[in-house]
Amino acid sequence: MIAWSPDLLDAQTLSPPNRPYSAPGRRVADIENLRVVNAPRFPNDVPTCQVLVVGGGLGGVAAAEAAAEAGMSVILTEQTSHLGGQLTAQGVCTPDENKFIEMQPGPGALHYRQLRQQVRDAYAKMPGIVPGRERNVGMCWVGRISAEPRIWEQAIRDRLAPLIGTMGIRQILMRNALLDVQRYPGNGQVSYADFLNLDTGRITRIGARYVLDATPTGDLLDLAASPWVVGQEAQGTYNEPDAPEEAQPDLVQSFTYCFIVRWTPSGQQSIIAKPDEYEFFKSLGKYSLGYDYPDERGLVYYKMFTTAPKAAGPFWTYRRLVAASSFNQNPDYSQDIALINWSGNDFGEENVIGKSPEEQVRILRRAKAYAQGFLYWLQTECPRDDGGNGYPEIQPAAGQLDGDGFAPSPYIRESRRLAAVAPLTERDMIADPTAPDRVTGADFPDSVGLALYPIDIHPALEGAPAPAKVLPYEIPLGAFVAVSGPANVLPAALDLGASRLAAASARVHPTEWLIGEVAGNLAAFCIKYGVLPADVRNSASLLAAFQTTLEQNGIATRWSEVAPLAAGRP
Repeated sequence: MIAWSPDLLDAQTLSPPNRPYSAPGRRVADIENLRVVNAPRFPNDVPTCQVLVVGGGLGGVAAAEAAAEAGMSVILTEQTSHLGGQLTAQGVCTPDENKFIEMQPGPGALHYRQLRQQVRDAYAKMPGIVPGRERNVGMCWVGRISAEPRIWEQAIRDRLAPLIGTMGIRQILMRNALLDVQRYPGNGQVSYADFLNLDTGRITRIGARYVLDATPTGDLLDLAASPWVVGQEAQGTYNEPDAPEEAQPDLVQSFTYCFIVRWTPSGQQSIIAKPDEYEFFKSLGKYSLGYDYPDERGLVYYKMFTTAPKAAGPFWTYRRLVAASSFNQNPDYSQDIALINWSGNDFGEENVIGKSPEEQVRILRRAKAYAQGFLYWLQTECPRDDGGNGYPEIQPAAGQLDGDGFAPSPYIRESRRLAAVAPLTERDMIADPTAPDRVTGADFPDSVGLALYPIDIHPALEGAPAPAKVLPYEIPLGAFVAVSGPANVLPAALDLGASRLAAASARVHPTEWLIGEVAGNLAAFCIKYGVLPADVRNSASLLAAFQTTLEQNGIATRWSEVAPLAAGRP
C-alpha cells in the first residue's frame, strides 16, 4: 500500500486540489442525441436528500440501492434514457467478469450476483427456452452469462422499485445532465448540484449531505473541485513495473460505440451507409478480425464461425447475446443476436474528458461513425470463412438498444480518478517476486471488497496494451478518501482512487458495481454516525464496524473467506 503525498503525483496529471470554484458555462452535451443543450439561468425545482447519486450506471445504481437500504433518502440522476450504464446504454451486455464471480462469498457483491440471477430467471420464463440455456442464453465465450440490454435494465428497475418512496429513493431523474455544483464557503463541502433536463430545459437544484460521483468520466469531481488525476503516471510515481518512465497525462484509453446485430441468412439484407471518413478510418488498420494480444500469442486472426489457430473461439460467438439454438419455436429468437465490441470499433484518436460540450459532440459523432464504418466493413469487405468478402447477412438489430442497434452512449473505459490518500496501484495486484508463494495481492487493513480481472488497456492510437496479469486483490477504503477538497464527495464508479494501470483492471462490471455499493454504504454510515470518510479509515473501531456492515450486506473483504482461495489454491 502506498500512502499519498503531494510529491508523488506528477504535477501535470493532478488537478489543482484547492482551486477556486468556477462555473462551467450554461450548456451541456446531450450524449444520446449528439447535440448541445443550453440551460436557463434559474432552477425550477429544489428537492433535497441525504445522498445524491450522480450517474445511473452500474456504480450509481448500486450506490443508490445501498444507501436507500441503509435508510437514507436518495435521489439518483442519469444523463441518458437508461439505467445500467455498461450493461444497457453503453451496450456491453456480456459482462467482463472472473472465474470466482458466482461463488458466495466471493469477489464483488452479493447484490450483483442477485442481479445476474434475475436475468437468468427472466430468460427461464420465456416460451421455448431450452432447459439450462438461460444461464448463458447466447452461449458466448467471453463469460458465463449473456443477455439483451432490455433484460438487464428491467432487472435493475425491479431491484430499485421497492425502494422508491419518501424515505428511500425519492426520485430517479432520467435524461438529466450535471450542469453545476455549489460549495459551502466555510468548509468547502458541496451544498447542491444543478441538473438540466435535456428534454424540457428545466433545472433541478438538489441539496444533499453526500454527493456520489458515478458519472462515466468523473465530471462531478471536476466541478466540485475534488482533486483528480487523468492519463498515465510515470513509473516513479508508484514504482509500477509497467508504467513508462515519463508521465503521459493525455494518454487515455479508447472508447467504443458498441452495436448489436442479427444473423440474417435469408430475407431482406441492406448495407448500411458508408461513413464519410470510411477510407481514412480503414487506413488506421483496425477494421479486421485480427486481435493483437500482448502475450506470446501475438496477432491472432479470428474466423467468423470457426475457431482459428490460437483463437479462443469464433468471432461471432465471442459476445453473442442470444443463440437461436437456445429456443424452440420462439419467433422473437429465430436468429442469433450478437454484440460487437472489438478493437475494430474502439475509437482511440480523441477522448472527451475535459472537452467543451461542442467538442464532446464532435468527437462522439466521429466515434460513432467509426463504429458504423466497422459494421460497413463487416458487411462488405470482411474475409468470409467460405471464401470471398463481406457478410451482408450481418444486419443491425432493429429494436435493440435505441432502435438502430447502436448504443446510445459510448462505452467509456477510463475516467478522471480521485487523488486518494491510498490509491490502488498495479503493485497491489501483481505477483511479488520476493514472495513467490503469495496467491493474492497486497493485504489492506482497510479492505472494503475483493476484485479480480487482468489489467486490460485498450490503447489510444499512440498507446500500447499493458501485459500484466493480476492476482486476486483487495480494494482499500483509502481509495475512496480524497487528499483534499470536499469531504462529502465520494467516487462511486470508474473514478475510484487508483493508478491508470490499476483502474484498467477495476473498470469492469462487477468491480464498478462493488465500488458504487461501497460508496453508498460509506455515505450512509458517515451520516448515521456523524463522521467523515477519513474518520472511518483512521479509527480502528469505526473501520471494523464499517467492514462488518459491508460483510452483513454480502461484500466479502478478505480473500481468505473465498474458497478455494482459503485453501491457497488460486
